[in-house]
Amino acid sequence: MLTRTEGFQLIAEVSPPELPNKEHLRLKGKWSNVLLTDNVFGKIRISPYAYSARFTHDLPQISPTVVVSTRDRNILAIESEVRGALGNGVTSFLVVTGDTMPQVDHMANHYEIVRHLRDLQGKLPALEIGMATRFASWMKQRRIEAGAQFFCVGPVVDPATVAENVAKLDLKPTDPPVFLMVIPPFSLNWIEQMEDIGAVPGTDELKERLRDANPKDRRAIGWEAVREINKAAEAAGCAGTVLMGLKFETLTEEAPNTLHT
Repeated sequence: MLTRTEGFQLIAEVSPPELPNKEHLRLKGKWSNVLLTDNVFGKIRISPYAYSARFTHDLPQISPTVVVSTRDRNILAIESEVRGALGNGVTSFLVVTGDTMPQVDHMANHYEIVRHLRDLQGKLPALEIGMATRFASWMKQRRIEAGAQFFCVGPVVDPATVAENVAKLDLKPTDPPVFLMVIPPFSLNWIEQMEDIGAVPGTDELKERLRDANPKDRRAIGWEAVREINKAAEAAGCAGTVLMGLKFETLTEEAPNTLHT
């Protein structure tokens, strides 16, 4: 569970497949923790609750955290999914609003969902409830008051932006664990796309370095930035990082070989 981690944790964000398959088996020995997304950008995939069960049954050495998107589900639907996941040994859930639309904005009260799930603790098998947050101490505190037991914050693309942004959280020793979301800066175009969807802007120095680099060297620069972000996040008091925005093939081969050394 992310609320009981020992040491700095590296977590892989994994999107479930569009149809059931056995590709999750390729993650064996590569990651200890995965964050399973919930229909990111409105692209329909299999349920992350069902997918998480495949991990607990087939890959018990990997702990899944399910993203609970509140954008188009009511409390009863979410509780039903959580109960099903708990029955399959899944214990970790991250509540987010998701990509809301006007038709379902009124159903996206993630604070209400967190409070409801926290009220179930003690009545159901052990579970932990986290929330996504921004780099703002007031927002972190509001989420703590709602019952969040861990946080995901970010994402960032540049190690030079980590310290000052984590500092905005004003972390206290008694605060829940914070996990920094990281997107590898493999190209200028990729950085710009990530900034457009809310990533912390990269510095001019990083962008100039990528612009001036030989194209074949840019991927190595991106991985170097991820390693530096991990170090900066640990120094700033984060409990770990979540590697985001990568293809499944990259998560099973390139990323573990590059980061787990």
